[in-house]
Amino acid sequence: MMLGKRSRKRYRIMSQEEHYSPPQIHFNRRQVLWLLQNLGTLQAGHWPQDASSYIDLAGIIAHSNKAPYIIAVECAAEIKTRLERCGIDGLILEALECWGKSEPSMASYLQKPEWVIRKRAKRALRYIASGPARRWHTTSKREGQTYQKFKMRKYK
Repeated sequence: MMLGKRSRKRYRIMSQEEHYSPPQIHFNRRQVLWLLQNLGTLQAGHWPQDASSYIDLAGIIAHSNKAPYIIAVECAAEIKTRLERCGIDGLILEALECWGKSEPSMASYLQKPEWVIRKRAKRALRYIASGPARRWHTTSKREGQTYQKFKMRKYK
């Protein structure tokens, strides 16, 4: 089965005007990609600006008792933690989305075919964007699902 251009790059298609405020973050795929692309800004303690260049700091602060820079840093730390749990697959996703590396260059670095790089990045994205699942909470009574177990699941 041959994949078309549209299905291969579907996980990377985003609107330039897309913007999320902290209360809107639910760790779905589009939001995780947006967070990955703005990871440097978040780590610096700033929430990415809207395309209109207007930031309503009162709206950010009203939803939390924390300072705006703490919200941004905590969100970046959550993404980094989820990336690290994915191992090399998380590193591939980070290189593609944060560092601007291309799939062909990553394939040559890792000496793997491009489709393997694409598959590993998409699998890491699915794991990271699994929302507030119990695998992310260490205080729950039930053990969360590791990335290794997640990789073994079959997807349709």
